[in-house]
Amino acid sequence: MTTFVEFAAVPVEVLLGVYMYEGLFAEHRRPYAAFIYYAVWFVVGELGTFYLPIPWLRSSILFLIALVGNYVTYKTKPLPCLYNTALYFLVIVFSDVLCAAILTAAGHGTEIAMGGSERIALIVMARTVNLLLIQILLLIFRRDKPRAFPLISVPLFICQLLSFFACYRSFFALSSGENSGSILLTTLSLMAVNIIICFYVRILEDYYQRRAADAAAESLAELQRQYFLNMSARQEETRALWHDIKKYVSAMETMVASDKTAEAERCFTLVREKYESLTSGVDVGNDVVNSILDDAVRRAKKAGIDLRLQVWVAPELDIPPEDLYIIIGNTLDNALAACESLPGGSRVVELLLRQNNRLLYYELKNPCPPPSAAKKAGIHGYGLKNVRARVEKNRGAMDISDDGGTFTVSIQLNV
Repeated sequence: MTTFVEFAAVPVEVLLGVYMYEGLFAEHRRPYAAFIYYAVWFVVGELGTFYLPIPWLRSSILFLIALVGNYVTYKTKPLPCLYNTALYFLVIVFSDVLCAAILTAAGHGTEIAMGGSERIALIVMARTVNLLLIQILLLIFRRDKPRAFPLISVPLFICQLLSFFACYRSFFALSSGENSGSILLTTLSLMAVNIIICFYVRILEDYYQRRAADAAAESLAELQRQYFLNMSARQEETRALWHDIKKYVSAMETMVASDKTAEAERCFTLVREKYESLTSGVDVGNDVVNSILDDAVRRAKKAGIDLRLQVWVAPELDIPPEDLYIIIGNTLDNALAACESLPGGSRVVELLLRQNNRLLYYELKNPCPPPSAAKKAGIHGYGLKNVRARVEKNRGAMDISDDGGTFTVSIQLNV
């Protein structure tokens, strides 16, 4: 049984490594390289268990394999790769030492050193602590964690703490000579259940993140479709205006010659209105930003809101379109909704979007609505949580201020 558990401990260590490194580096993964990397880790780990009796030598070889594997598989920078790889192996060593110290303090050091059923219980207990510590590390260092990740981790922490206690009690049951087969099977099953639950939680997190991204992408696609239709309609109107411009000019010349000044002015006003309607679309040089702002301008005009834009951006931004839609679109939605409950003269929204080298600065200001209106409309509520999550995903910073009269959202993004 001891040999079997020592053999089974290796895939558990590999799975824990997958769980940690996928949580830290998954956005840059090379799938085929990942398969080869973890397969090599598993094979070398199994061979090292039986042919490398010196623990530090075996751990050193596995550390080098993990270091090279993480660098190649996840395309990480050298220092973060070294730091996170070493962190995992430190967690492994710390868990083994911690559990051994706890059991030794309880007077069971001899059983641990000699092996047997007690050694098996120690291994399972240590891997449970590994899982708990990895959860904590991901809670601290994982960049793309959803906003609910800390809340999701609470039941996992409780589950792992209870599992540790169950392993601890199993150790003493084994020491007292109880039926080792059933206790060991229960302990190993508990370890497997913990790992499976954590992986399924990760899968669910990824699923809901993808679903949110898909919803944002669909909304952005609809905005771009509407923007395309508007641009197509303007092109048709432009062609029609150019087709009729000579007729309008001839008509105005005839009216002026006939001293029909009023009719000529009305004709001129009609031509000017047609021309202004053609130039009312948003064109800032970036198609994604154009579609978002064009929709906002149309809604603002319909609601009688003065939307003032100052935009200087590159044609291409190194930010996913769906993230831009959530960051700009959600904040604009909040600002326009806030202005709808205000009198006409104070309905002003100021938007600044400026790119300076690799830094994108975004600032949006709008007057604060009455407290009752803001509460009723849910203004600046859940939407800003989504915005903050996207800002953090793109390694940016976000600041919100409310001076009592003006609500300001300031965001800086690396592009």
